[in-house]
Amino acid sequence: MTDCRTDGEGRIKMATVSAADADAVAASYRDYFGYRIAGEAKVDEALAALWGTPEMAGRRFVVMGPESGTQVFIRIVDNDPVPDYAPLKSFGWAALEITVKDVEALHARLQDSPFEIIGPPAFLDFSDKIYPMQAVGLAGEPFYLNEVRGSLPLYDLPIARSFVDHIFITILATPDMQAAIDFYTQNLGWAQGNQYEVPYSVINNAFGLPAQTKHKLSMTCVGRDVNNEVDQYPPGTTARPTKPGLLPPGIASVSFIVEDLDA
Repeated sequence: MTDCRTDGEGRIKMATVSAADADAVAASYRDYFGYRIAGEAKVDEALAALWGTPEMAGRRFVVMGPESGTQVFIRIVDNDPVPDYAPLKSFGWAALEITVKDVEALHARLQDSPFEIIGPPAFLDFSDKIYPMQAVGLAGEPFYLNEVRGSLPLYDLPIARSFVDHIFITILATPDMQAAIDFYTQNLGWAQGNQYEVPYSVINNAFGLPAQTKHKLSMTCVGRDVNNEVDQYPPGTTARPTKPGLLPPGIASVSFIVEDLDA
């Protein structure tokens, strides 16, 4: 069981959320998650070029982190609105999983908030150590808000040190789960974790599928730490609508620490 992780291979360092109103999103994180501003700036040409999005140059962003002080951040960047975007219906970064202290209290707090609750607190079938709920923020960014009550036999999970603490797993929506997993294992040397085929309420609700419809998922791991859940999304999933030269809406990118990018 761990309650604080140090930087190292595979650690999530930052997620970038693309928002039509970065200030409103930042205020929602402050007011309901207890997050604090760690910095503000504008996207420079070098970062815009790194993203492959030249039209993002000059856009303002806010970096926020949890009250615990854990050095894992969310960067909220101003972007044009994309009316055709709907959360959990397109390929790409689908959700951010965050460790929280008391999911029932958080569920109560979010009842009257800018967040849309899409899944109330419920234990997962395979463990009583994980007690999550799901919600979507103002930028169309889904969150899996997870009260971690202990580690699993094969994996260490972080115990929250503030009401809403840090991202510890990202969720990737793909057309081919195994091909996506292979990218990480072959190019970064990460390991593949367990593989499941289970009813997945978040996906089924998003696509209007029967509750018992099963979907494949697996994960990437570094040692006993899981950092990335990879889901195989159903037929009807589309490419994320994105304006030329700009970041995609919602969760636009995730930054991991790696020791070697030569591969």
